[in-house]
Amino acid sequence: MTNIFMHNPRLIPRWIPSLFVLFAVLVLTACQPTGEPPVVSMDSTSLVETSVELTQPAPESTPTSMTPSATPAYLVSLTELNGQKIVFSHPWSGETANLIDQMVDSFNQSNEWGIHVMVRRAGSSMALADQVEGDRLDADYPQVVVAPSEHLLSWLENSGLVRPLNDLIADPYFGLTEQQRADFPLVFWQQDQAGGSQVGIPALRDIPVIFYNTTWAAELGFTEPPATADDFKTQACAAAFVNGHDRFAANDGTGGWIVNTDGLVVYTWLKSFGLKDELAGDPLQFHFDQLVTQTTFAFARSMVDEGCAWFSRTTASNEYFANRQALFYTGNLTDLALQAKTNTRLESQDSWTILPFPAGDRPVTVAGGLSYGVLRSSEVQEAAAWLFVRWMSLPENSAKLLVAGGGLPVSAASAELARTQMDSNPLWTSTLQWIPTMQSAPPVAGWRIARFVLQDAFWQSLQSFVPLEDIPSILEQLDATIVEIQAQQGQ
Repeated sequence: MTNIFMHNPRLIPRWIPSLFVLFAVLVLTACQPTGEPPVVSMDSTSLVETSVELTQPAPESTPTSMTPSATPAYLVSLTELNGQKIVFSHPWSGETANLIDQMVDSFNQSNEWGIHVMVRRAGSSMALADQVEGDRLDADYPQVVVAPSEHLLSWLENSGLVRPLNDLIADPYFGLTEQQRADFPLVFWQQDQAGGSQVGIPALRDIPVIFYNTTWAAELGFTEPPATADDFKTQACAAAFVNGHDRFAANDGTGGWIVNTDGLVVYTWLKSFGLKDELAGDPLQFHFDQLVTQTTFAFARSMVDEGCAWFSRTTASNEYFANRQALFYTGNLTDLALQAKTNTRLESQDSWTILPFPAGDRPVTVAGGLSYGVLRSSEVQEAAAWLFVRWMSLPENSAKLLVAGGGLPVSAASAELARTQMDSNPLWTSTLQWIPTMQSAPPVAGWRIARFVLQDAFWQSLQSFVPLEDIPSILEQLDATIVEIQAQQGQ
């Protein structure tokens, strides 16, 4: 993988932590629950070289307890597996989809059971969901999928379409060893759990991050990344002021932060402002109607009203950023390569970095992503699907997927195998230090609905025609709307 990332030497120390050290961090993280985040220095170099103290995990700690079923999966006749065909549907496209084709071809040629996997490109997670929730008699109906964790949880709780994996994982012959399970960081592994059932195996994880133009910030007089929300606003307003008072009218109204209303981005802002207990009750319900949510929405609204944040006319935030029409924008970790290519294409000489969401000495990151799931079918098809999932989850295969798709490694072993590619891209490598304190997107089926309702509520609160005093009523409607839609969909 070619190193295409452009960095400011001031932000990259002479010594980049080896992936061996980060590998150890991941192993320790996998064996312990996430707790109170450690204090992290937010000076410009600490984004790469800050060490994170971890408590020693209890001996033989594993992410979850797995109890074999009365009739373990290995009792499926091996002769029945021979020649068994299953459909694997995924949402990827481009380079990642091409890699999947190659990997599936390798599995088909080499697996000892004679299983044959047929690949189907759904095109997106939403299209895949339509397929899974559609006609089960369709010839292309899948037996194994890659889908967002909240989709898998929804298919378990609301329709029974997905098969719990507990007995398969615990199977002494065809399952995962305790060491293999412990290799997954808990924050990723537990995203696929509900009511004691493990419904997925992490495939890829991603996080919202803040892209930050360090060259421009330095010219504006800022030598440190923003450590707090107020710092973030101050720097954004300074950039907007410059663009509004230069000799170019075309960039008026730009320069600060490009508004991003994506549900996971909004949720990450809420967590950075201190949101707690957003899931409560029995059954669990979302409770966004809190003072901290009002504060967060009002903060973002003040940035818009004061011209420090703006709505882009297109989705090309990466181009606005490269052209100094935004000091900040919120994207995903998987956007790193795109931003580097964009800066090169537009001949930008600026250096830039990525940041967690500012929250004083405890910056925030929130992970979401895709997991492998086995859909309900015949026992033989389910066993074949599981064996394919287990093969795809091998460290060498997870590492290939990581290199093609970007994001975060889902296991310590896959991070070690991707050592060369990750070490060549220091910004990418630096994100591994965030995993020990990383938080999870809401690990519940309802997040599938709630994220879009939250997105809409946030968008409404930022509109100039909505009075500030209406934000509390928007939040009341937010919680009520989530409940209403869940009821309509039988959740």
